[in-house]
Amino acid sequence: MHKIRSFVTDPVSFIRDNRYSLWLLYLPCYLLYFGLLQLKNVPDSAVHIIETPLDKIIPTIPVFFVPYGFWWLLFPGAILYFLFFGTKEDFLKLCFILFGGYTICMVVYTIWPNGLALREPIYTTDIFSKGVLWLRSIDPPRNVCPSMHVSSTVAIDIVVRECSYIKTKYKNIESIIAILICVSTVFIKQHSVIDVVLGWAMSILLWLIWKLIFANIESVKT
Repeated sequence: MHKIRSFVTDPVSFIRDNRYSLWLLYLPCYLLYFGLLQLKNVPDSAVHIIETPLDKIIPTIPVFFVPYGFWWLLFPGAILYFLFFGTKEDFLKLCFILFGGYTICMVVYTIWPNGLALREPIYTTDIFSKGVLWLRSIDPPRNVCPSMHVSSTVAIDIVVRECSYIKTKYKNIESIIAILICVSTVFIKQHSVIDVVLGWAMSILLWLIWKLIFANIESVKT
């Protein structure tokens, strides 16, 4: 709670004492760039469609909009938790895996535009179906591989699982939520199986790089 009080009462001093928090400035830069990519008029012929036979077998299940939406709580919640209650090392680890993955995705989307053609019409009118239709209206099926939804979820799960100060039962709850989020992306046709696998693999690779290069650097720990 000390860090929260410090931030609320004197944010300038908080940032001066916790300069690593400035890594969060990456987020508005990422949002701006990704937004521009989504608005970019790329000819359909230049968009690489991501699809596997398994994707066509997997049904559309609108109720999975609920676990998909858990991400909107997990993502900011994890960042704020590790900033205010976690260690510097864990916060930086999260930023490295999370933002490193987002940067890789931006590069891929820029030089290799990709998208989906998996979305089936939804004719039901229940609240979950309306949620999926709303999501489709604001999130066109472009720039999907690797999946940032999955890569960021896996990044958070990795850091949580390695925390010594988080109780096992809470780690397990978070892991279940993370699995449901990743699975939900294919059941509401936001992503292909390929997007999910590559998003997962990317975060694992970045975690290994962190372990090999940065984990033992003293400035990261103090």
